[in-house]
Amino acid sequence: MLSVDHVRANLLVKLGELTGRTHALPLVLFAPTARCNSRCVSCDWWRADGATDLSRDEIARLAEELPRFGTRLVVFTGGEPLVRPDVMEVADLFRARGLVVHLLTSGLALERFAGEIAARFADVTISLDGHTPALYRQIRGVNGLDAVAAGVRRLRAIAPKIPVRARSTIHRLNFRFLPQIAARALEMGVDQISFLTADVTSGAFNRPSRAGGAGEGGEPASLLLSREELAEMASVVDAFIAAPEHAHAFAERRIVPGPTGLHRLVQYYRAQLGLAPFPPVDCNAPWTSVVIEADGAVRPCFFHAPVGNLRDRPLAELLAQAMPAFRARLDVATDPVCAKCVCTLRVGLRSKLW
Repeated sequence: MLSVDHVRANLLVKLGELTGRTHALPLVLFAPTARCNSRCVSCDWWRADGATDLSRDEIARLAEELPRFGTRLVVFTGGEPLVRPDVMEVADLFRARGLVVHLLTSGLALERFAGEIAARFADVTISLDGHTPALYRQIRGVNGLDAVAAGVRRLRAIAPKIPVRARSTIHRLNFRFLPQIAARALEMGVDQISFLTADVTSGAFNRPSRAGGAGEGGEPASLLLSREELAEMASVVDAFIAAPEHAHAFAERRIVPGPTGLHRLVQYYRAQLGLAPFPPVDCNAPWTSVVIEADGAVRPCFFHAPVGNLRDRPLAELLAQAMPAFRARLDVATDPVCAKCVCTLRVGLRSKLW
């Protein structure tokens, strides 16, 4: 059952969709650092040195501001949050203001920091793009699968009630192993594994103004499937959905998305080759949240360009002026960035963000 706070936040988000103004900003995605300890083929954060990361004082000012905008949830994203030495103190800055904090992490340092994470974060999501050490290393650039599994075990032992999820980016290098990745995640003891496609077109993930820029695997376009591989992926997805051993996990939403969503993954890659339209997008992220990168850049979502920077203009000013101007120009149904989005957000009247 939704609380009064949830209902109020959701209503204010809907009002914002009508007016273009920020009546509530319930969700903020915040990168404590641009640095990363992985070298993923789908991302360029590993190239960052963190030299322009916000200072703790700058973050403290942000944390002090957020409650006035109705923010309730701050999701730590990256880069890799756990490579920032004072990341726990940074989390405490938000918690001291009554905000809930979630963690998106590679999981490589999960075992080391399990106790501190359990004391601060209400939800943890790890990245899991391969089910074997060799595939994991090929995609994420480090030999880390065993470390991730050990971290999940340790966190589970310390805080069994904290939700732990896995997220897997599916592309040319691992689509054949989609069922095995799901099985490996559930064997680790996560509550849920979700699948999405690889972003290969936007300036997100430290790839501004570059036609390419994936990690050591080469250009982002190298993650796209060929026509022959698309047919193979469709068969893999169909078999995955039909396999009786996965029926219970699908029914309990321990594997997401469900059949329709998994078929959308195939359609996305077909569309990238011009063989089908992109799946329709239903998203209100720019009315619900902002992404604040490690250097203070404020984005309407992960994939659209920044509307400003906290070091140049206060967040209140960006939310009062820059964001409404951006929303006024945005038609999600026809926008070319939205059309190719791999990770949408839809907050409705019955949504529960925190």
